[in-house]
Amino acid sequence: MVYERKLYLLQKKLEVEYQNYKQGSISEKEYCSRAKPIDKSIGKLEIATLLGTPVLKESSLQHAQKLKH
Repeated sequence: MVYERKLYLLQKKLEVEYQNYKQGSISEKEYCSRAKPIDKSIGKLEIATLLGTPVLKESSLQHAQKLKH
């Protein structure tokens, strides 16, 4: 899947930034400023991946139907 590949690449990018921080190449503040947009993108992709899962769609549909009754 396309989302899985993008998610993998973003996670690797985040790992590289963390390693830079651990090695002292960048400050904590710099690490946080670099990690925040990557983390947000990861979250969006995770949600998009879950929304594409038939089981989740079915579960959401059942819940919505219960609310209507």
